[in-house]
Amino acid sequence: MTHDRRRFFNRLTTWGGIILLVVAAVYFALVLWPEWEPELHEFWAESREGASLPMIFLAFVSLMLGYYFAPAPWRKILDALKIPKLDKGEVRRNWYITQMGQYVPGKLWMVVGRVTFLRANGIGPVKGITAFILENIYMMVALTVMAIIALPFLRLASVPLPVVVVLWFSALLGILMLFAPRIQKFLAHRLSHRFNTDIENLPHISHRHQAVFIGYHLLSWTLRSMALFFWFRGFGVRPQEPFAMVAVCLLAGPMSWFIALIMVFIPGGIGIREGVQGLLLSGFAGGVQVATVIALGQRLLLMLVEGLYALQAIIYGALRRKYTRTMNHIEQVFHLAGSVIRSKLAMYGLSRAPNPINVTFSVTRRCQSRCRTCYIWKHDSGDDLDLATIERLFRSIGWTYFFNVSGGEPFLRDDLPEIIALACRFMTPAVIHIPTNALAVERIAAMTGEILDVIEKEAPGTLLTIKPSFDGVGELHDEIRGVPGNFRRLLETLGQLRELQERYDNLQIGIGTVISKYNADRLDEIIEYARNIGVDSYINEIAEEREEFFNIGSGITPDSESYERIMEVFKQSVLEKMKDMKLLPRITTALRVVYYDLVVRILNERRQVIPCSAGLMNVHINSDGGIWPCAVLAYSGEMGRVDENTDFREIWNSKAARKIRRSIRRGECYCPLANQAYSNILLHPRSLLKALWIAFRGTA
Repeated sequence: MTHDRRRFFNRLTTWGGIILLVVAAVYFALVLWPEWEPELHEFWAESREGASLPMIFLAFVSLMLGYYFAPAPWRKILDALKIPKLDKGEVRRNWYITQMGQYVPGKLWMVVGRVTFLRANGIGPVKGITAFILENIYMMVALTVMAIIALPFLRLASVPLPVVVVLWFSALLGILMLFAPRIQKFLAHRLSHRFNTDIENLPHISHRHQAVFIGYHLLSWTLRSMALFFWFRGFGVRPQEPFAMVAVCLLAGPMSWFIALIMVFIPGGIGIREGVQGLLLSGFAGGVQVATVIALGQRLLLMLVEGLYALQAIIYGALRRKYTRTMNHIEQVFHLAGSVIRSKLAMYGLSRAPNPINVTFSVTRRCQSRCRTCYIWKHDSGDDLDLATIERLFRSIGWTYFFNVSGGEPFLRDDLPEIIALACRFMTPAVIHIPTNALAVERIAAMTGEILDVIEKEAPGTLLTIKPSFDGVGELHDEIRGVPGNFRRLLETLGQLRELQERYDNLQIGIGTVISKYNADRLDEIIEYARNIGVDSYINEIAEEREEFFNIGSGITPDSESYERIMEVFKQSVLEKMKDMKLLPRITTALRVVYYDLVVRILNERRQVIPCSAGLMNVHINSDGGIWPCAVLAYSGEMGRVDENTDFREIWNSKAARKIRRSIRRGECYCPLANQAYSNILLHPRSLLKALWIAFRGTA
């Protein structure tokens, strides 16, 4: 079809559809209504006593639930096609808004809207149209399943025999569609041509994914069909065979939608859908006329529900644009709560692994330090991931709460601000944390300024914390870090960061100590110095032998008795400062206090003292693309490796990942890793309540 002919056809269907709808409305008002009115009055006189407002309310609730689940197949199909991870909320809101396009004739505007949304997120039209075709194919299969359930009951509904024959024939075609790839290919080819693309073959979809798509369609359409049943009951329809009426409603809802979809030039299929529903339900409602009018009433309710969902999507989008920071914080809280609940279920095998709330990414193994506790600087492999691979990785991960940049020395990567930009764009973390050895003073300050500008542009409201290492006072720090003058540069770095803090209110400065056998006996001095150094936070963690640091067998971990004695003093210092903190910092500090107690128990008992959620709530990504459950298991616990053909989501849900999680759940490993311990506390009710109690009282 030429461009001019296509334009003419679009105009014809647009104006023709509007004219047909207007003519039909006028014909109904002037001709059909006067003819049907006596029968309607007679029906209402007989059924008024049986009318039920609770049933009408149930119809509304059922429609709301049906439309709540309606976008799920679309989102799941996008995931199955390995379309880079999109924000689930954005996908849902786009679905609700574009769904209203069905009321605009001429084109499948809902499809145009969805494809445009995907294009805005860097996804080509071919994949978008492929997803739409698959959505409709599996919807037709779901409707076929519902039809097969309902068709045997049509003999009780006084449906004309020719209609029954057509419906059985359609159901058989629907079954064939599931098992006949050639029919799917034909539909894909024909539908894609309507959008100026050419899709010859559909991608292979696993049976598990197909079952998920069909299952969500069945759930959504069953709820919407039950809304039709409740609506008729609400208007006093009392069938002698209630189950037969339920079955027919299961058929009437989706079948009327499908016929209206074919007649796309009628806005929203108004009148067409109600006519089909009236025909199928006429045997229960005393005639086609009465059933059609009741169905038209339900159309008004349906349009109200569709409008409410679309309106909330529009309002939410407007609020997000106007109050970006506040809305980001609200979203983070809901995301976090959902991931915590799903992680708890996943620990017992009741759910798939959710998005990790804590993503640690070792951007490089390069480092200028020569630490006595870490030998990663001896193993620079030069295989750091490039930006293109990192973008695919972050797209696949999707949302996370805490993004922890690690190394080596992160600031040695010239493209660190670009990496942070990609993290903000695709993972939208609430907190970004970057440790540093504080050797390249000017470079760290300049890059931190760039990163803060990136955050303001890509994810306003996200908190950035920079944490220079502080392992001793003066020469002790230089000795442990292996670089003369490191302590002086640490102080210079902190000074430059404070200057940046005057311009950026989302920058927090902290320092951190790794407690090893080299500084354990000087920790009192270190803690006292940290109190007066002028930073927002000071934390310490126990030195560990990890594959990540290539320090296995180094004997750097202090004994538990020394650590316990020192940490008791440190805890008291922390608790004193907590009294002047606001609520959120108090809770964070209380989690640390609980962590310090757990470390002592782990060192003494040499086991997991609370269940570990590594590989569920936390993930560590190595500089070469290796996906680890944590930095302790590291290479021995690698779940897989991201490359051009394998994305994070495949590895995260792989058999290897599940095997490693089972090993962790059985307690076959243990460690005092601080990054992981905080997540474990969130999933351990007793430890979490203890932390909240400490935060509330300000004392342990």
